[in-house]
Amino acid sequence: MSPTDRSLTRIVGVADLAAILTEVGLDRFLDELISRLAGAFAAHDPETVETEIRRGFTYGKPAFGLLEWMPAHEVGRVVGIKTVGYHPDNPVQHGLASVLATTSLYETETGRLAAVVEGTVLTALRTGAASAVATDVLARAGACVLGVVGAGAQAVTQAHAISRVRPVTRILAVDRDPEVAASLPHRLGFLGIPVEVVDPGALPDLLAEVDVLCTCTSVGIGEGPVVEDGPHRPWLHVNAVGSDFPGKVELPETLLARSIVCPDVLEQCLVEGEAQGLRVEELGPDLAGLVRHRDRYEAWRSRPTVFDSTGWSLEDLVASELVLEHADRLGLGVLCDLQVRSDDPYDPYRLLR
Repeated sequence: MSPTDRSLTRIVGVADLAAILTEVGLDRFLDELISRLAGAFAAHDPETVETEIRRGFTYGKPAFGLLEWMPAHEVGRVVGIKTVGYHPDNPVQHGLASVLATTSLYETETGRLAAVVEGTVLTALRTGAASAVATDVLARAGACVLGVVGAGAQAVTQAHAISRVRPVTRILAVDRDPEVAASLPHRLGFLGIPVEVVDPGALPDLLAEVDVLCTCTSVGIGEGPVVEDGPHRPWLHVNAVGSDFPGKVELPETLLARSIVCPDVLEQCLVEGEAQGLRVEELGPDLAGLVRHRDRYEAWRSRPTVFDSTGWSLEDLVASELVLEHADRLGLGVLCDLQVRSDDPYDPYRLLR
């Protein structure tokens, strides 16, 4: 925010984000986001950037859903809080994304609400970018075949982000909803990469063919895993994205047992990630350690690896601030007077006079 705007709140909505992505370009924006995240992970110090695991409310009426908040505090500068809802029935019942989110940013000098940023598209982008960072560390170098289990919104940004760090030659995709699966080649057409939709019954064949696998399903509690164990390439790398609630898992325990499993946020993954069935001593480094000491882990590229992605609030802070930089540069966003300004801060009724 510029100094003249410090009394106002900048709201960056859907149209503003679309304008930013159009002007910057999807590839360039995603490259910037991947780079920013990698830098933030490598430099992360919990003494200067505090993050909390997400917490919230889960409910069954009028439909199953949850609403959570994900805070991050860069000491002495800013607090970012993303509120995110997950309602798996949304696409079919309401024509809405299953994940809906916004991020609010607050100045720590005054507590002023500086900005509110669209978070639904941005969550998909930052989740894909985080997978790209992990893939760049753990996946075998060179061309790869990418597998996608779950062909919804996350599949698009996962495939796009992976293609920015590895030359993807083919994409094999599967989804239990045939209409969603059939539409994925069109949604990924901008990549110029062949996309083959695989019948769910041929999922073991998909596992055997891919070098990198992204699981991004809306599997229900207790309904997993969505991938059966079976033959796979010795260097298989998996980005497990869909496990985000206690009892939700996408990968079989036997695959996890012979893989190096790296959580994004250790405490969070033990509760609601793929790691919820594992002990701490069975896990590899967390995402920050993985990126900070990436040279140590190059030998792991020949072994099965899993990135347990449950979503880190630091990612949302980094992504939102990147959007705000472009919004400021392009003069986008609506400036709103959401908080009281007064020549007498001791009189709450001054605004009425």
